[in-house]
Amino acid sequence: MDIVNEIDGRGSNREERIAPHEVELIKYRTGKTTLQFRLSNSELFEGKIRWYDDYAIRIVLEDKSEVTLLRQAILYYKTRS
Repeated sequence: MDIVNEIDGRGSNREERIAPHEVELIKYRTGKTTLQFRLSNSELFEGKIRWYDDYAIRIVLEDKSEVTLLRQAILYYKTRS
């Protein structure tokens, strides 16, 4: 796991651990990597991550439209090949 140092309200450093899948999402978002998302209903979406949280991932499609995908519906995601 990657470690991020933060300063808490008391002025001392504390370490916060970021889960590996979150580090991967950060990398894909900042790198503007195009990903393919396969959903549980067999739909396939391809786009770049605009934002994400614990429950959803918002992607920008090639035609510049945006779609919010619920994380619980995502079977997997991978880079476009």
